[in-house]
Amino acid sequence: MKNRLIVDRRRGCDLPMARVGIEALYVYSPNIYVDNAELAVARGKDPKHFTEGVGIKAFSIPPPNEDQASMAATAAYRLMERNSISPRDVFRVDTPTESGLDGSRALVSDVVGMLEQVYGRGSLSHVLGYEQKFACVSGMERYLDTGAWFAANWNTRRYALILATDVARYNLNSSEEPTQGAAAAALLVGGDAKLLQILPGALGSALRHEKGDFKKPSGRTVALVDGALSYASYLSEMKEAWLNFQSSVSQMGLIKPKADQSMLDYIDRAIYHNPHKKMVISAYASLLIHEWRSLPRWKQVEDEIGPEPSRAGMDDLTYYMSDSYRDYRRKFMKSQYFTKDFESRIGSSLLAPELVGNSYSVSVFVGLDSLLENDKEDLAGKNVVLCGYGSGSHAIIQENVIPEGYRDVAKKLDLMGLLGSRRKVTIDEYERIHRGEISPNSWDVKSETRFLLRSVGELETPSEGDRQYTLSE
Repeated sequence: MKNRLIVDRRRGCDLPMARVGIEALYVYSPNIYVDNAELAVARGKDPKHFTEGVGIKAFSIPPPNEDQASMAATAAYRLMERNSISPRDVFRVDTPTESGLDGSRALVSDVVGMLEQVYGRGSLSHVLGYEQKFACVSGMERYLDTGAWFAANWNTRRYALILATDVARYNLNSSEEPTQGAAAAALLVGGDAKLLQILPGALGSALRHEKGDFKKPSGRTVALVDGALSYASYLSEMKEAWLNFQSSVSQMGLIKPKADQSMLDYIDRAIYHNPHKKMVISAYASLLIHEWRSLPRWKQVEDEIGPEPSRAGMDDLTYYMSDSYRDYRRKFMKSQYFTKDFESRIGSSLLAPELVGNSYSVSVFVGLDSLLENDKEDLAGKNVVLCGYGSGSHAIIQENVIPEGYRDVAKKLDLMGLLGSRRKVTIDEYERIHRGEISPNSWDVKSETRFLLRSVGELETPSEGDRQYTLSE
């Protein structure tokens, strides 16, 4: 594999790059959705609380005849067909998810089984297969690990497939209900990156033991959530990962800010793990407060919103959960200084997520697709940091570069069109689907080709839990 240098004139250095990264991308979201304004009315809430306060206008839900495995297989199939990818050229198939379907068998087994219905039995028998779990950050973890395999020349064939797939599901009438969603992303990773190129070593990670923020014990499919702690953990770990990212790129000599600059000034775009828009805004606001408070520009901010409250005697989590800091952060989020920076650096990556909803391990890649489809600038040569987070808790911030010629591949992306073609379900339909009152075979199929769940083996039978899938005609 050949390496090359990308000249970054703004940084005044050459970036050492192996051409490893994403060669093609397909993001799939089910073809039905819930309108969050209508859900708010049904729950006796102001619609703006869901659509603007939370920041999700609509969320996809899987119909009764789709699940996490079928969504992953559909994303993979559509990517392979659109890009003429043969199974013989794939050496790894990874399925990062936090909503696996079996306590023992990996989700990738069912996905491979579905793909072999199309490409022939045994056509993928040579691949390495994984299911990765670390809450919502598992997709980022697989992306980095797979890229390292290529950089080390351990790949035995041309490509690896990463199939991140998740369904965010919460109880009816719960405070988390408007933050549901579903999606799968198929990433074709290889040594000739056409959409996103990994910058080796430009990485920051933060890992901390936290057991109370978000969990699914004892086989639960609906999470137990401590909202305040989960929120604060997200903000805290993102900041710690950023500090470690700063250290890495400084040691590599890639970014050398001047005295009146922040390292963020050298980042063109950032894509955050996106449970909902408000959390992304809050996390970025907290990061900017941290980055700017020692710079001359902060005086202008303080002139507008006042000084930052004291954090004496408080650690990060306690401070981020305090009323005084939350009030101050909200003031900053409304300031002209924040809104201008946020919209230019992050805004285009949020357009698709506010229609998909929360997609856990997939959300960073939904944001990536959104950026590539919706950003008005020519992104060739611009750097993009992916900011992943998983409860428990682990955050990753990792830098990439968008290659020249990316538009030739990006024009194949059609997530925005897919979202626009979905059917809105009534609140009654949604609740019946949520309660499992509609069987897979009774649901009408009105969509382009996709994999369908046909049946699930009944309890206390030899086929208990066995899932049967077919490709729609």
